Amino acid sequence: MGFIKKINIFAWLKTKYALPIIALAGMLLMILIVKSQPEIKHQQASSLITPVNYVTVKSHLVRPEIIGYGVVKPDMVLEAKPEVSGRITYIHPKLKKGEIFSQGTLLLTIDDKDYLLQLKQAKADLLVNKANLQEMTLSIDNTELELALALDKLQVRNTEYARMLKLSKTGVISKSSLNSEKQNLLKQKQEVQQLQNKKTLLPSTLAVMKAQLDISKAKLEKSERDLARTQITMPFDGRISDVYTELNEYVTAGGLASAGQLFDAFSLNKVIINAQFPIEQFRRFAQNFNKQVFTRNSKSPEMKDVVQSLGLTVKVQDSRGVFRAWTAKVERFSDNLDAKSRTVGVMVSVSDSYKQVLPGTKPPLLEGMYMKVILTGKPKDMLVLPRFTLHNKQVFTISENNLLQRVSVGELQHQGDLLLIDSANNQSINENDKVITSDVFPAVNGMELTPILDDTVTKQMMLSLKNDLIENNSIAVGETETKTKPTSSQSSLAVEEN
Repeated sequence: MGFIKKINIFAWLKTKYALPIIALAGMLLMILIVKSQPEIKHQQASSLITPVNYVTVKSHLVRPEIIGYGVVKPDMVLEAKPEVSGRITYIHPKLKKGEIFSQGTLLLTIDDKDYLLQLKQAKADLLVNKANLQEMTLSIDNTELELALALDKLQVRNTEYARMLKLSKTGVISKSSLNSEKQNLLKQKQEVQQLQNKKTLLPSTLAVMKAQLDISKAKLEKSERDLARTQITMPFDGRISDVYTELNEYVTAGGLASAGQLFDAFSLNKVIINAQFPIEQFRRFAQNFNKQVFTRNSKSPEMKDVVQSLGLTVKVQDSRGVFRAWTAKVERFSDNLDAKSRTVGVMVSVSDSYKQVLPGTKPPLLEGMYMKVILTGKPKDMLVLPRFTLHNKQVFTISENNLLQRVSVGELQHQGDLLLIDSANNQSINENDKVITSDVFPAVNGMELTPILDDTVTKQMMLSLKNDLIENNSIAVGETETKTKPTSSQSSLAVEEN
């Protein structure tokens, strides 16, 4: 039976009425399904209110700082060359690369036999010239006495000749006697003239002898100096960086490294670091400088006065922050920009780093060490924000109606995790403004917000400010050894990141 029914159904489907009937039944079924659905009611969506965290902008007394990097170089470098020629007869047994010597230590001796002979000859020449000068002085005195006697004798001869001339006129004496007296008178005049000429010439001869005496003294002094130059001593407390000479080697005065270079050394008293700062970073930092320093006098200010008036303090650390810091001092500013990096150079110095050595904690500053230099200015009232609240030169604030506002800020200074704003030069952010600290996406002007005070970020800001204040005060009083490792808050006024 079931088989017969299947045959009948298949037969019916093949009829011309089957397809229209099936289509009509399907349409009726669809209409019934649509009619049976409940009616759709549209509800108007309510506006969303986004909860956000915020901090309140406050003004704090902050010492702005920037960070640069530079390489340690000695303040004084000695390239020792012989000032006299000769054979090396003595070398200090410890004269090796890296050795430290105190000022005045005898390092080298040059053969001094020739210079001892020159010294003896100079002394003998000096004695001879002194004797000649003394003889000439006596000769001048004798000439003056002889001239005085000759003038007296001339006066007597003139008187005698006048008397005989009168007697000759009366015929008392013969003419030959008068001529004889006249001849004596002429001889006396000639003697006076010779003595006067001698008196005139003797001072110039005396001056020549004095000059010869001065020459002898100069030769003696040179001989003594040459003899002293045969002993080469350390001119300062220093360290040897290289040695070029050997025992019994002949060296030439003023020779080149191959002929006369002895050794190289550098001073231990002070090192110099030419710290480089990005020009934009330094420009912002320089806005805190006292401008009256440059306009106080009609003349150009001296670098010493400029540095002192700016009140800058400096701290030097190794670039990785492994060792303790050193207190430094600003020496001067560079006169040009670095040709490659286009950065501003500030020369800072660290004194007596070898006397501050703590093994494993604070090594001496060696030539070539790459150092981080933290330059700190005078305290200044500034508005302080977390650095991460800056979004492409804008911060998001909350208005009085709890609406989001995108505020553009101008001159900024970055200091570690903080963002510093000078309220005097920036009117877009004011004290007691609410700045959003949480991520808002999308951040649309005018969107409604639910503000929540961010206590965690506020405490972190105050902790950073407190740490900076403690460290800056330590620098001001000259404390160079801190017990805590530098934190990330001691960062630079870096060029603003988008």
